[in-house]
Amino acid sequence: MRRAVERKTLTGIKVVRRAPMISHLLFADDSIFFVKATEVEAGRVKTIFQIYEDMSGQVVNYDKTTVSFSRGVGDDQKRTVAGLMGVRVVVEQDKYLGLPTSIERSKQGLTRIVRDKLSKKLQGWRGMLLSKAGREILIKVVAQSILTYSMSVFKFPSNFYDDLRSLVSKFWWGVNNGKRKIPWVAWKKLCEPKYMGGLGF
Repeated sequence: MRRAVERKTLTGIKVVRRAPMISHLLFADDSIFFVKATEVEAGRVKTIFQIYEDMSGQVVNYDKTTVSFSRGVGDDQKRTVAGLMGVRVVVEQDKYLGLPTSIERSKQGLTRIVRDKLSKKLQGWRGMLLSKAGREILIKVVAQSILTYSMSVFKFPSNFYDDLRSLVSKFWWGVNNGKRKIPWVAWKKLCEPKYMGGLGF
């Protein structure tokens, strides 16, 4: 891929005008390739995949391979390129590592997905008899990991953080007879490090 871009037989992408060209990224167990949405470049990528298969003995799983296009590409061109590659076109509902592959400008759909994911986890734990230590572990190990990953990928509106904080706070203090228990300590204090008297949330 790199040689093809250097020889200008493939076109990668640039984040900004003077940035180096990016032809591919290796992320988690996946490979992401960037090329122009043309029949010529689609054919060249397919040839590169074939060379890789012949040399490595590994086979590209086209059933698990998808292609995503920028907004300027027409539907006919999308179908043509995807057909040449033998892969499926990504749709708006598709997810990658638990997050949507495409988001609206308002990010309402994205915030709803993350909130619902966290809410379902917390609801599932509410039926369990948990000590404060157990709740602390679940919040730190599971709930916060969901949020940390999402927030490392997307920038959320500030009011969304308040909503998430409220969900976790309600889970921490618990519910009695359908009513939220009294929060005896400010959540800001609980978020402080343990050496400062907090719990490090």
